[in-house]
Amino acid sequence: MPRERTRRKFLRNAVGTVVVGVAATVPALAADAPGATARAGRASGDTRPWYRRLRVGIEWGPTGANDKDRIYLSQASGKQIIEALVRAKAEYAVVFMKDQNFAYYNSRLVRKCPNLGDRDLLRECCDEAAKHGMPVVAYCQIQYDTATGAAHPDWWMRDPQGKEIGGRLCYNSPYLDHCMQVAAEMMAYPIAGFHFDMLDFGFTLDQPVGCWCKSCQAAFKREYGIDMPKGVTWDAAWDKMLEFRCRSNTRFCERLQAFVKSRRPELSVDFNYHGYPPFNWIPGERPVQHAMNGDFVTAEGLPWIFGHDNPSLLALFMSGARPGGPVQGVTSRSVFNYHDFTVRPVAEMAWEVFTYLAHGAQCTIVEKANYDGTLDPVVFERIGEVFGEALRKRAYFGHRPVQEVGLYYSSRTRDWFAREDPPKYMMAFWGAHRALLHSHIPLGMIMDENVSPDRLRAFPVVYLPNVAVLTKKEVALFEAYVAAGGHLLVTGLTGMCDLYGQVQKESVLSPLIGAKLVRTHAEHPDNYIRLPGRLAEGDGSFLLSGIPADWPMLTYGPVAAYEPNGAQPFGDVMIAHRSRDNMWSRHMSPDKPVGPAVLVRRHGQGKVVCLAGAPDAAYVGDYRMPEHRKLISNIVRWLNPRPVVVVRAPVNVEVVVTHDETANRLLVHLLCFCGPGTNAAVSFPHGRRVLPPVMEEGMHYTARIEVNRPFTRAEVDGSDSTLVVRGQVVEVTTSRPHEVLVLHL
Repeated sequence: MPRERTRRKFLRNAVGTVVVGVAATVPALAADAPGATARAGRASGDTRPWYRRLRVGIEWGPTGANDKDRIYLSQASGKQIIEALVRAKAEYAVVFMKDQNFAYYNSRLVRKCPNLGDRDLLRECCDEAAKHGMPVVAYCQIQYDTATGAAHPDWWMRDPQGKEIGGRLCYNSPYLDHCMQVAAEMMAYPIAGFHFDMLDFGFTLDQPVGCWCKSCQAAFKREYGIDMPKGVTWDAAWDKMLEFRCRSNTRFCERLQAFVKSRRPELSVDFNYHGYPPFNWIPGERPVQHAMNGDFVTAEGLPWIFGHDNPSLLALFMSGARPGGPVQGVTSRSVFNYHDFTVRPVAEMAWEVFTYLAHGAQCTIVEKANYDGTLDPVVFERIGEVFGEALRKRAYFGHRPVQEVGLYYSSRTRDWFAREDPPKYMMAFWGAHRALLHSHIPLGMIMDENVSPDRLRAFPVVYLPNVAVLTKKEVALFEAYVAAGGHLLVTGLTGMCDLYGQVQKESVLSPLIGAKLVRTHAEHPDNYIRLPGRLAEGDGSFLLSGIPADWPMLTYGPVAAYEPNGAQPFGDVMIAHRSRDNMWSRHMSPDKPVGPAVLVRRHGQGKVVCLAGAPDAAYVGDYRMPEHRKLISNIVRWLNPRPVVVVRAPVNVEVVVTHDETANRLLVHLLCFCGPGTNAAVSFPHGRRVLPPVMEEGMHYTARIEVNRPFTRAEVDGSDSTLVVRGQVVEVTTSRPHEVLVLHL
């Protein structure tokens, strides 16, 4: 018999004040027992694939790859691996079976890890997992396959001079056939699918970012009718080269997936995704094109590389790149990287896992074994505590998001405006996400590759942060969206570049903004926005909430000087003093106004607000201020004054709102990261980039939720959380990294 747990329910009385003490006993979910989730799913007739049914899992892999001693992975045991995953309440397993050096099963094609001897790790894992109804996904590495490259040097990518590019194998070579044969070997085992890792052209400009082998050159000539450019040329030929790289990657994935499906259609196939920020064109992936590879899209969040906001950004980005498709976020049990033997505190892992789950994604935690293949029991104890809570709460996840702002991402701007300097574009995108997240404004993402009228209409506000490159098709979609009642917010240099990223004399959005571009001021970043106090008596008073009047606010980033032509102007954009002999020449105080700071225009039934600066980019820069966020949130709230919920909480609380349509309830997820401050001095002299703090415990806080639709009762999940309901306002007090407010409609 599953044990019972008691949960407090909170009902409103006739005057709308909370009444506490109506208790209900709720049977613990069957998933509290190891392996029960998969068995329960099958017993209930749920025939969906594992990646649509299950929520949390663990990827197991070795540390390093060595044949010079008798220690490396000698103690690895499939039985021990799966038993540990079961103790951690993982619902599925991803296990390394082929990396850059070895196979970890009995392969005829790839050299087997010598210290395994006659043992077959994949067989051991599958046999043990079958006892618990746990799906096993086989990990298979593609790029950086040094063993295969050494055996087949003619498969290496080549630079423009014909020299080998070490570590990278050509997507248009017989290497694809080799990968199919390796997959065929593993398909003889009772696996549930494949995770193919490292589908890229590299991540830096240290090496050539393409393949110039004879096969690729011939294919390029057939496809485009011109010779392949000899390196990065940033012209029309290079535009075709960028496309060719992406197509080569996609063809490889599609053919490999088709081969797997032709043999065993029930198997899942996924590819590690590198089309999301901060990655740009170098890896050879586009946001939507490559998110569509495989049965679902999966990528690594990794706050220790990309920052605390990234789990949220990644989950939202993947969902925008593949709307309605399953997505999976991946993180690590370690503090610094995959291969150190630290273990993150439970509170921190819970915050990240629940961030993915609240956004409707799966979550996989990567566990790297000790060098000899043994396991650290503390890892699985802590993961088990997090996963146990996740399984208990599973009914709260996977519901339709209720989002207020659609944040626009332009791969064309990424590739051609930013070129070899990704932050030139992405800082505004990152800052916009962070400003909305810290303002508790639920958001989704819209991609230039799949933008459509329906996608735009899904959001009351569409936000274009410094989207320098816009096509005529995109502009027409925005015009129709606003005319029909949508609201548009644009910042920075949006619409001011041609298809190749060159600044033009006019913005393609000028007619919609209602202003003529005079000039851009992007060569100096020390620019200011000033909002005069007289706005308090006029239509622009909404801009001043939380922002000092008549104060030049440093908005580090590009600005544009506009001349209104139908738009209502507010405030000033100010450039700084210029001094050739001053060592702080890019950090000068404000000088003179060059144009309005904010332009507002009504178009049809909707409104357009143009910020002539980039407070979004400034908000993630070295000179960030709360006022950058407040200006953005002030505009959003003016454009959309009555969203479903308005939340007031500490800035480190993220709000995710979803609608459980089956049970007719609104779910307000509260996700709080809390850690001590960091010390920038530890990174000297390498700049101010420092590791995020470690979160040891939850933060005690109160969130005030104003609900703008009727509800019959409210409750919180946590037995140690409390709430007070007064009319349409709910206050939740909690210390949990994740709490969910349930509003029954």
